[in-house]
Amino acid sequence: MRTLLRYFTFILLVTLPCVIQAKQLLTIGVGNFPPFFIKQNESGLFLDITKAIFHNLPEYQIRFVFMSNDRLLHEINSGKRIDVACNIIKNSAVKAHLSTPVFRYSDVAISKKSKNLILNSTSDLNGLSIAAYQGASDLLGEEFKKMALSNPSYAEHPHPKETTHLLLSDLKDVRIGDIHIFYHDLKHPFYKDSEHTDIDNYNIHYLWPNVYSHMAFKDKTLRDAVNDEIQKLTQNGTLANIYQRYEIK
Repeated sequence: MRTLLRYFTFILLVTLPCVIQAKQLLTIGVGNFPPFFIKQNESGLFLDITKAIFHNLPEYQIRFVFMSNDRLLHEINSGKRIDVACNIIKNSAVKAHLSTPVFRYSDVAISKKSKNLILNSTSDLNGLSIAAYQGASDLLGEEFKKMALSNPSYAEHPHPKETTHLLLSDLKDVRIGDIHIFYHDLKHPFYKDSEHTDIDNYNIHYLWPNVYSHMAFKDKTLRDAVNDEIQKLTQNGTLANIYQRYEIK
C-alpha cells in the first residue's frame, strides 16, 4: 500500500507541471498593412501592442492570422477561424465584445517647411494642392468634406505611399494621413540618402483628434482581462513607449 502511494505521488509530481503550464491557444485575426500589421516577421505597431498585452496573460498562447478588414469582421461575428480580432472600429457592424480603445490613428496634415504654410484649422487648407488617403473626405468632418469638394487641387489616393511621394516630389503642398504611415514611408529604400526624408524638413499640423480602434472578443471574460492589461500598460507608459519606437527622431 505504501509503495502504491509513493507511485501515485511520483506520477502526480511528474505530471503536475505539465498541467500547470498548459496554455489555452488563442487565434487572433489581424490586418496586413504596414506599419501597423506586417506579416513578415509578425511585426508592426499594432501587433507589438497586442503582443505586449498578452505577454502579461501567460495562460494564453497566441497565434496570428493575417486577413483583410472585411474578413476580420466576418470571422469575429460568425466565423470559426479566430477568437479575437484586432483593429475593429466601434461603429462597425461588430457583434463581439469590444475592448477599450487601444489602437491609435493620428491623421495629420504634413507640409514642407520650405513652403512656410500656416495651418491651424481645416479652413486653412482651402486653395492648397492636397494629397489625401482614400475616404478622408468622409472621415475628417463636414468642414473638411466641403473643402475637398470645392478644391480642384484636392485628390484622394488608394495607397498612402502615393500621397507621401507626391509631397516629397513637390507635386502637392500638403499630405493628409496617418503620421505613422508617413514615418514608415520615409524609411523606404527608395528614399534612401534623400535629403527630403529628414523629418526636420516637415511641419506636422495637428488639425484633427486621434481616432482609436478596438480589439473584439467572442469571450467577454477574456475581453475584461485584456481591458485590465490595457489600463496597466497605459498607466505604466508601455503603450506610449511602443508608439514612440515607430516615430522618427
